[in-house]
Amino acid sequence: FSIGIDLGTTHCALACVDLAASDGEKTSYGVLGIPQLTAPGAVESLPLLPSFLYLPHADELAKGDLTLPWSDAQDHAVGELARSRGAQTPIRLVSSAKSWLCHPGVDRTAPILPHDAPPEVPRLSPLEASTRYLAHLRAAWNHAHPDAPFDAQDVTVTIPASFDPAARELTLQRSEEH
Repeated sequence: FSIGIDLGTTHCALACVDLAASDGEKTSYGVLGIPQLTAPGAVESLPLLPSFLYLPHADELAKGDLTLPWSDAQDHAVGELARSRGAQTPIRLVSSAKSWLCHPGVDRTAPILPHDAPPEVPRLSPLEASTRYLAHLRAAWNHAHPDAPFDAQDVTVTIPASFDPAARELTLQRSEEH
């Protein structure tokens, strides 16, 4: 497969071309439905992954509320649940990580998000938040295509023109690692 990832400010998407099924005249392509939490304990496959990450309080959710088809051991939510839950508790919401990643006036590897969170709320770097979006997309691909692992595919990650060389290099490093 050839995989294209749009790591967007508000949404991420993953499209693919099946190279084995494409013959030069006919192309087999599609957009991956991305499994994500839409409510505590509820997983749905949606065409877009909202670029939001939610860091719940340890007592906020019940055991199993953050379980995904490929993992039950995460301490955060990415996607639709993160967007909706973060609207209710914005001090625990990481949003616009890509914008922070291309901001030359901040340390992109420093834990600065959520930006206005009080000291007791855990923080992530813009790079770590973007990495978690990429990791979610990778896990979604591997779940949907167990016989065609993500690491064995040709992957292209789009980046905005506003990314300076440092933001491009950081994104490249993390996309290769994850």
